[in-house]
Amino acid sequence: LLNGNVTGSANDLGLTFYNPARLALLDKPSFVIAGKAYEWSKYSFKDVLGTSIYLNTSNFNGIPSIVAGTFNLKFLPKHKFAFAIISRYRSDISINYTSGIQETPEFDPIENEARRFTDLGFRKVLRDEWYGITWSYPIKENFSIGLSLFGSMYRKNGMSKVFVSAERMDNSVVSYSNNFSYSQKTYGLFLKMGLAWRLSNIDIGASFSLPFISVKDKASLRSEEFLSGISPEQDYFAFADPGDLENKRRTAASFSIGAGIPIGKSTIHLDGSWHSKLDRYQRIVLPEGVAEATNLDPKPFEEEFESVINFGAGLDLYVSPSLKIISSFSSDFSARNSSVNLIDVIDQNQSDFKLEDDYWHFGLGTDLKLKWGHIVLGTTYSSTSNTVVDDIDIPDGTPDDGTSDVLTKIKFERWRFIIGLEIPILEKKIKGLPAK
Repeated sequence: LLNGNVTGSANDLGLTFYNPARLALLDKPSFVIAGKAYEWSKYSFKDVLGTSIYLNTSNFNGIPSIVAGTFNLKFLPKHKFAFAIISRYRSDISINYTSGIQETPEFDPIENEARRFTDLGFRKVLRDEWYGITWSYPIKENFSIGLSLFGSMYRKNGMSKVFVSAERMDNSVVSYSNNFSYSQKTYGLFLKMGLAWRLSNIDIGASFSLPFISVKDKASLRSEEFLSGISPEQDYFAFADPGDLENKRRTAASFSIGAGIPIGKSTIHLDGSWHSKLDRYQRIVLPEGVAEATNLDPKPFEEEFESVINFGAGLDLYVSPSLKIISSFSSDFSARNSSVNLIDVIDQNQSDFKLEDDYWHFGLGTDLKLKWGHIVLGTTYSSTSNTVVDDIDIPDGTPDDGTSDVLTKIKFERWRFIIGLEIPILEKKIKGLPAK
């Protein structure tokens, strides 16, 4: 609900991700299930492919966020430890469009075309699960250091399909299909380092994250493109399934700094972060000859990231000893200078299409303090919008005069509804045990 504005002021075990040094400043170890988030997302598509068509699709499902707990080791009495399982990324973006029979096609008409049927589909699935352990040590009573080591299981899959069947005025038929899919799986490590201070009654923290350290990776793709009915000279059959491909996953180094400033019994949270630049590289490398055989761009999986700064603020507003109101906002500016996506892959003009654009996040909820623990209830809202400039081109040999360039306006909205639990189930039992 604070939208990540807790580098200097995290008070629950989300600190394993945001600032591991904060662990040593916690007074009460507890087992945390922070716990269940329900997500409703909606994509709206206006003026699809340059037409007046409006489409929208929505999805509602439950997503896990974090399960974490703390523990101690007897032979390291001043050291504190925690474990965490975090669903870092989970997304499933799907776009589908079926035209029905059209007397006048929306894009790229064929010579003497009478009617057409078009079926388009794009899908991208992303999963990134983190499993980590955190260590923290108090150098002084008001200053601590910490480290978090996470193992990452990352999977990204993409699929696109384009099918066009057109009938000419002489009853001859032209068929074009382009099916493409790819998969990338990587296993590796993320290391986060943190510092935490308590200066008077103000909490301050800083954290630094190293780039991804790859341990094992695997990638594959399959490309099919067929054209028939134009002429024996222009019809073609292209297929490629090269198997395991050279690939890599790169992430930027980042630095964050934040503070928690008390105002009476309430707290203001401030945060800022910087992400380093990543030079242009190939996330998946096509073997020699595949691009030519399949009419793909030679470097369809090229990525580049610019340096970017984000910021945000949050408020814990004290209402009563058992109730706080939480609100926040944060920026989420995209660092992508070149993006990899399914429309880019099949579009030989390499148009720029980004669903992962600049976001703004807003949060609002309540923190209820009960005898047996804490309950956090609330929601976060995120949104972004962009315009696709694209060219779904049937390669019939006619010159491109630009008339097939089409626009689609895309808007994305996401609501997440959070139920968080903090349950100090061990504290009372430990107090009741004999001193031994």
